[in-house]
Amino acid sequence: MKDKFTSVLRNAALLLIVGMLALSADPVYAEKKQTSGKEETDLSGSSGVKMNMEDGEYSIQVDLEGGSGKAGVVSPTVLIVRDGRAFTRLQWSSSNYDYMIVDGEKYLPVNEEGMNSVFEIPVSAMDEPVEVIADTTAMGTPHEVEYTLLFYADSIGSKGQLPQEAAKRVVGVALVIIVGGGILNYFVNKRNRC
Repeated sequence: MKDKFTSVLRNAALLLIVGMLALSADPVYAEKKQTSGKEETDLSGSSGVKMNMEDGEYSIQVDLEGGSGKAGVVSPTVLIVRDGRAFTRLQWSSSNYDYMIVDGEKYLPVNEEGMNSVFEIPVSAMDEPVEVIADTTAMGTPHEVEYTLLFYADSIGSKGQLPQEAAKRVVGVALVIIVGGGILNYFVNKRNRC
């Protein structure tokens, strides 16, 4: 019985470590908004599409077209409703994007240095193409590349549908197993000594 219990605790600890690594490795959903001395992106004056939803964070499916076809974005991505307007925290499949231009406004990345490029930008339309420009340094010299983003309104769901949120749930379950197992182990060992 003791070997089985030790095995359960070991597996729970492994799940906790894997979950913590997943949380720390993916900056897209991190709460930190500053990086490399850059200030948080100010979206207050931006023209995100009006949303009839409560302010908060949700998930949304997004498609990317354009460029060479080598770059991609994480989907589903974070949809942010702030003051009744839609924004997104968009993560690229590369760390080589140093700014984006959306509706004539320039946006700087909000990711930690060395991680894939992440931008908080307004979502100016749902269910129709949104043209953006992303500047990439992947080809040696910077190049502005035109892309089209398509956000699907019918795919809006809870933030819990995001991969990062699933990792948080795994960490929570592992913590409960470890704490519960530790308490149970204490009482079993105490009883065996008597």
